[in-house]
Amino acid sequence: MNNVYPTSLIWKLTHASGNQLKYWVKIGIVHPSKKGKIFYYSFRDIIKLRLIISLKKKRLSLQKIKKGISNLTAILPESDDPLSRLIIHTDGIDMFVNEKGKYFSATTMQQFFQFDTEKINNELIELQKRKMSLKNEKVVNY
Repeated sequence: MNNVYPTSLIWKLTHASGNQLKYWVKIGIVHPSKKGKIFYYSFRDIIKLRLIISLKKKRLSLQKIKKGISNLTAILPESDDPLSRLIIHTDGIDMFVNEKGKYFSATTMQQFFQFDTEKINNELIELQKRKMSLKNEKVVNY
């Protein structure tokens, strides 16, 4: 068992209780290996646990967390750990993901578009200034 960490270390690292860890293993949200009575967690498991705890602190339900992690694992490449390269947020209702500037809901897989309204407003002001400048040039040329 290379690069695996026992439950006693995981408690300290994640601040999850023993009961939480057992339940999350039972429902299949994490998949540690087991030798005797001790579970051993991989680095991937630790990333998942940290994400779960962070989202739970922000009041996202465990059902949505599980669904979101499952969806992300299904759509992102197996060769690299999907959760380690994403920026994930929650409002307590949904799990939002930013991957390379693309935003989507991990639970519903709905994609969101980001608009920089300040930039759009500045462009409108600039276009209006140009239009006024062109009008003023026409008046002067007559």
